[in-house]
Amino acid sequence: MELKHWKLNVDGDHLAWLHFDRAGATTNTFSKEALRELGQIADHLQSMPPKGLAILSAKDNGFAAGADIDEFTTLKDADEAIAFTVLGNAVYDKIEALPFPTVAMIHGFCMGGGMELALACRYRVMDDGPKTRMALPEVMLGIVPGWGGAKRLPKLIGAAPALDLMLTGRGVDGRRAKKLGLVDAVTPRRHFENAARQILANPPPRRRPRLAAAITDWPVVRTLVARMSERKVAEKARRDHYPAPYAIIDLWKDFGGDVRNVPREHPSSTACLFFSPTTRNLIRIFKLQDRL
Repeated sequence: MELKHWKLNVDGDHLAWLHFDRAGATTNTFSKEALRELGQIADHLQSMPPKGLAILSAKDNGFAAGADIDEFTTLKDADEAIAFTVLGNAVYDKIEALPFPTVAMIHGFCMGGGMELALACRYRVMDDGPKTRMALPEVMLGIVPGWGGAKRLPKLIGAAPALDLMLTGRGVDGRRAKKLGLVDAVTPRRHFENAARQILANPPPRRRPRLAAAITDWPVVRTLVARMSERKVAEKARRDHYPAPYAIIDLWKDFGGDVRNVPREHPSSTACLFFSPTTRNLIRIFKLQDRL
């Protein structure tokens, strides 16, 4: 298997170590090619399963920053935007379905699609350093978490804190992530290998969903939480001026957090959001700031 953006090694203990190292870039971002390679790796590991898999970054600055914004903005039409979203979901579903323990080893920035990959893993270990943050900042670009974050995060930590993170785009450090139940362990990066080996060799019992997460599956509670969230958002922005936060709430409430369930013509769909004037302006501003 020839890989350009990933390095896969299986050690003597039959543990697989997968390093993300985006070729020709100083930062790990997900292009279509990087996603397809990850899907191929998942297929390979499914057919020749190790005892466990650790996913980590080969770059010092962070785990992954999400989708490649340059490639993202070259998508020509709704069909291409939807296809990119479907690809990311399909690959992350493969990671989630692997029949052995998987652990994401997070240092530095873990944003957007990077955090969604971590959520697709069974376990997460986070560096305790001050520069390490996890976030789903898609709302700041006028879009929604499109690769499974909007369905996995509420199930993991409960709808209210999950919606807060998605609606604000706010990042959390290791201490806060552990308190939320977002990660399983927080440790200095120098101890990552030992932490991964311990988890993969002796996987902790799968955590049951928190009571808050279970309760928000009740239709009445789900509707109530959605209304409260909409009221808070409405204090800051109108739906017609800034549709993304409302789309996140709709996505969770009506479609189980899975963008593939959203009808193409729905205001919360990838097709509608991605090509809206608000999103285009926010992405343009982001790219200008990124160049400074």
